[in-house]
Amino acid sequence: MKLNRRNFLFGSAAATVLSGCASGNVPLRAREKGEKLNVALIGYGMQMWTALLPQFVGAKKGWGSEKTCFHLPDLCRVTMVCDCDKVRAKTGANHVDMEYKKNSVEQPPCRHTTDFREVLADPTIDLVCIATPDHWHTYIAVEAMKSGKDVYCEKPLTYNVDESRKIIEAQKKYGRIFQCGSMQRSWDVFRTAAMVVRNGFIGDVLYVDANYGIAGKKLGGPSHPLRFFEDPEKAAEESKPNPNLDWDMWLGPSKYRPYSNRLAPADYKNAKMPGVHCWYPMFWRFDDEIGLGYNGDWGAHHLDIAQWGLDMDKSGPYRIIPSTEPHSTNLYHGGRRQYGMKMLFKKPYGDVELYHGPFGVWGTVFYGTKGVVAVNRGKIAVWEGAAVKPSPEVRKTIDKLGQLEGCVLKAGYTGADYGTAASVKKDEGLEGAIAAIKRIYSLDTAPVQLYKSKNQVLNFVECAISRKPTISPAEVGARGAVLCQLCNMSYVYDTGFDWDPVKMEFANGTGRGIPLKRDYCRNGWEVVV
Repeated sequence: MKLNRRNFLFGSAAATVLSGCASGNVPLRAREKGEKLNVALIGYGMQMWTALLPQFVGAKKGWGSEKTCFHLPDLCRVTMVCDCDKVRAKTGANHVDMEYKKNSVEQPPCRHTTDFREVLADPTIDLVCIATPDHWHTYIAVEAMKSGKDVYCEKPLTYNVDESRKIIEAQKKYGRIFQCGSMQRSWDVFRTAAMVVRNGFIGDVLYVDANYGIAGKKLGGPSHPLRFFEDPEKAAEESKPNPNLDWDMWLGPSKYRPYSNRLAPADYKNAKMPGVHCWYPMFWRFDDEIGLGYNGDWGAHHLDIAQWGLDMDKSGPYRIIPSTEPHSTNLYHGGRRQYGMKMLFKKPYGDVELYHGPFGVWGTVFYGTKGVVAVNRGKIAVWEGAAVKPSPEVRKTIDKLGQLEGCVLKAGYTGADYGTAASVKKDEGLEGAIAAIKRIYSLDTAPVQLYKSKNQVLNFVECAISRKPTISPAEVGARGAVLCQLCNMSYVYDTGFDWDPVKMEFANGTGRGIPLKRDYCRNGWEVVV
């Protein structure tokens, strides 16, 4: 389908979809028995070509530390790649063909386009995988659901609270299968940690640490004030025109600013993948108009695990307490504090205090009345003992223990020093630690059983076939994103406030002057459910 202005203004068979006002009354595509689902990839950057595509085409059998084997080409096929950079879009399609050929999978040539609306208007597309910058996630995801597509969307799922409300509403209204890319929920190590917590083996959780961001350095926790260029001294180089990119489309609903190749990388000499950058572009992640800083990057992972362990997938905190750490003096931070804010969650037994700390050995730590659970990628630890309130000294001790060979497991500790941790044998590693914890606490038969997914992408595709809910549907992803947004708002506005976790709005007259949505969406890119 060739798109032009006349198509948009005067209509075609797909004009309703292309205008961004899809009806949503689109039934599932009728497929022959055993016919594969057709997948379109939207946003062909580093995350898509190194992490997501390999799973869809069967080049990677698992993710991170997971050893799960699966073969998605038996269930689906990638038939289209979309990116508003025409070189990247074409390169992505060629890459898809190359990967299928390498894996001896016969498929028709992959198509490509620079306009996601062409993807949504295509009745042959069943699934879309969205890995654009954060400011585009919700609009494309909602329009895709209206257009009859099931959606896999990268985290953080939404850019602001208004989008979080709307994406939840959209999945309920249109009944599509939805998966947020918070893939740690499909990792056995995080599920094991959450199972120990949810089954009460460390008692009532009183405190939680979510650790991400590098305090005092260029990349802290919150987003940064809008800047045109990452390095002002290289402005001429960064702003060199890129004729292959639709810059207006890349900006989408965000405010206009000059082109920057640090926001939208143009890596056409990349030996690994010509036309596609081979580095994670952090500049847009830390831009107030585009992302949420490390709050939306790593926070979307570790806050999500905190949310899971606290059984808060349908709720959230009721109060935000501002940080008392020093304001940053880094030129790029706009004077914003970088860590130290807190959230209060209400549980039947009392409050739970969540603390945002900088990167450490552990990503998420749960402190209960009977012990502590600490978890991160590649390691997990459980300590049993009396309640302990996290302090700088306690956190340092836990980090020190986490640096031992393999992953640590200790039953019992004395006071704040935790005694000496017992290390799992080196050759047993993470799998040995997980197996030991499951055995000690009989997790396979524990009263509370959590959703078990082998892999986030596989789970999405299998649920698209079975029509069963995924492990991270829209509400889970959106509420996790709200945690990221509340963190960011506290740092950006240097304040605390009360929060209504059900309505997802400020409470008790607090939060005045803090927006929960954009003041306007450029070019009419307003999310409409």
